[in-house]
Amino acid sequence: MPAVLAGVVLVALLLLLARGYTGVHPRSLARGMRLSGGVLLVLATIALAISGRVAFAFLTAGAAWLLLSGSAPVMHRTYGPRGPGNGRNRSRSGLARSDAMSRAEALKVLGLEEGATAEAIRAAHRRLIQQIHPDKGGTNYLAAKINEAKDVLLRR
Repeated sequence: MPAVLAGVVLVALLLLLARGYTGVHPRSLARGMRLSGGVLLVLATIALAISGRVAFAFLTAGAAWLLLSGSAPVMHRTYGPRGPGNGRNRSRSGLARSDAMSRAEALKVLGLEEGATAEAIRAAHRRLIQQIHPDKGGTNYLAAKINEAKDVLLRR
């Protein structure tokens, strides 16, 4: 019941805020709503931290940061294996085109020698991916390299 009451009060406050912004440029309205939402989330973060619900406090702190600064917190940004980038010039496997794997490198990754059959390539890939798969404690980057090596050798 207290949560429902708090929700009704919050909606009423938001409606009052929206009424105060009638006739205002939409960009100013969005900025004001973002600021007021961020302030509300900061207050909620403080209340959650005081009450001992630290996990929820971190969630609301991240949302408040997003509203107030306009970008995700540094700890929530994800980068590929080579750091930040805009994703341009990337192949289907997610690696930059200039980093395309050569046949010699693919053979080295899979531990094979020149002239390996398709069956040997698949067997080496299967053996390695079972050891390096992210579900088994490996990394996405290594699994992608092993998959790319198989694709290069099988010319996919």
